[in-house]
Formats: sequence, C-alpha cells, structure tokens
Amino acid sequence: MSSRSPGGNGPSRLDRIRYTLSEWKPRLVKSLLALVAALGVAAELIEPLGNALKGQQLLGGSFAALIALVLFDAISEPESKEVPGVYVFADRNKLHDEFREAFEARRVRVDFSGFTMETLLEALAVPLGKMADREVRTVELKLCLIIAHLNLPMGLPGGLVPAPRNGDSETTRFYFRDSPENRERMREEFTERNWSRLKALLNQVQDRNPHMTISCEVRESPQIPERKMYILNQERVFTTPYGIEPHNIDWRGSAYEILDTPGFAPLYGRARYIGWDLRSTSRSTKQIAEHHMECHRNLWKKLAEIKPERPVISDPRWTRPRRQDASS
Repeated sequence: MSSRSPGGNGPSRLDRIRYTLSEWKPRLVKSLLALVAALGVAAELIEPLGNALKGQQLLGGSFAALIALVLFDAISEPESKEVPGVYVFADRNKLHDEFREAFEARRVRVDFSGFTMETLLEALAVPLGKMADREVRTVELKLCLIIAHLNLPMGLPGGLVPAPRNGDSETTRFYFRDSPENRERMREEFTERNWSRLKALLNQVQDRNPHMTISCEVRESPQIPERKMYILNQERVFTTPYGIEPHNIDWRGSAYEILDTPGFAPLYGRARYIGWDLRSTSRSTKQIAEHHMECHRNLWKKLAEIKPERPVISDPRWTRPRRQDASS
C-alpha cells in the first residue's frame, strides 16, 4: 500500500522518488555490467591500459569487489515494487479511514454500487456523524448510489433446494433458485432500513450545517453486482467482490436455506479491498481508476431513464426536511 502526502493530494514525494529510482535501477545495473566488461576486455587487449589498471589495483581486490557486487545485484531476486496509488486492504477499517479522509474536502462526493448499502452505511456513519455534531468546512455533499433491484426473480442471493441423492445427482447437494422470501427479507431488513437510516443522518447533517448543499439519490439496477464499488471524490476507487455462501435463515417463523452473497467476511488471498488512485504517477493505475469510474458513470446515466416498474425504494431522492414554523 502506498502512502500519500499529508494533505491527501496523491502519492507523496518520497513515493515518487522511490518509484523513479526503482525504474532506473535496472538501467544502472546494465550500464555498470557493460562498463565492467569493457574494462576487462580493454585491459586484455591494450597492454598499457592493463598495466595501469593493475598498478592502481583496480583489477585487484577493489575491482573484484565491484564485479561481485554488480553481479550479485543483477542475479538476485528483485524487490517487490510498490506502484504509487494502488491500495490493498485486509481490514475494512482501512476503507473507513479513506472515507474519513475524503470527508475533509470542501466538496465531497461518494459513488457506490452494491446490493443493499449495508457496508456503505457503515463507512458513512462516522464522517456523517461528525458532520451532524459540528459545523464543518464542507460546502457540498453528493451521494450517487446504485443498488440491486429486489422485486424481480434472481438467482443470487437466492434459495437452495436439497438435491435428490440418486442417479447423476449424487455429487450435487443443492439446486439454486429464486427465493421470493429472501428477497422480501433483504428489502425490509436491509435496503429499506438502510435508506431510512441514511436519510435520518443527512437530516441531522443539514440541521447542523444549513449552508451545505446536499444531494443524494438511489437508482436500482437489474444487474446482479459481482462486487461492491466505492468512488471517493472522483479520485479514488475501491472494490471488493461478493462471495457465495449457503446459509440458514429464519424469516417470519419459517426456516429457509439460501445462497447468500457475503460482503464482510471473505478474504481473497491477503486482500479484502483493492483500490486505485486517479492521481497516481503510474499510467496503468490511472487507467484502471478511470475504467471503474467510467463504468459507474455510464450505468448511473443509463439508470436515469431506465427504471423498475415496481421500485424497492419509492422515494429515491433525499429532500431537505421542511422546517416547522416557530408558532407550531
């Protein structure tokens, strides 16, 4: 994980120096090897030069040490090179730190895509809570949120049906299918509840900071998201994949087998979240960040005109609460 400058304006100067040196290191090694080879050949072919070098002990201990050092560096395993602007987090608290830093800006924007806003709300809770506690320097807060539409059949998250233990199905434990019961549970316990909590937090922020311009909208997508994506201030993007895991749930007095999409627990390799910074000095890192941001931007634009017939959220835009009259 690369560090950033104290002001949060991209990779630090030390990062840039390290990256530049790592780029030049192979060239320097090759140049030194070429110099060593040239001196050795010249010493053999040109007798005065060879005598002079031997007289200065350059072909003795010092010269041999130089050759050994260069050769050792050339054949040794290269150190892992950290690319500026690439982030690898094993702990979601690191992601929360990124949110807190992003909310120090005067104009804050968060773009999100995922299932139900559950992990997004966790990341927003602390910075929005601070905004509700005191006046801040932020003049604009914008949230553009894409969530999964849960009123149509879907395989994931979905239901599980035990497979019969005979014939060709002996190795199959479950069949997956749509689960209207699980979609109803997700709507009520997660999507609708999270939206109500987020609107309440924004109300508190606006009450404490009436000068702040706040806009927040949720758009429902027919796509089943394979991963969650967070874009902070159109500068940094972070993603984490959803997993699949069989679970037993109780809903309204009945037990169900479901194929869930956990987003909290999975750790793939040593990473849980991966991110890229648009301000990186690495061209490929910038292109990856641009790619993810453009994907979200394109989907957001399309979903402005393509809406579900029966939306999960009936009021997808947060509106500023009306102040009650002093006389009332």
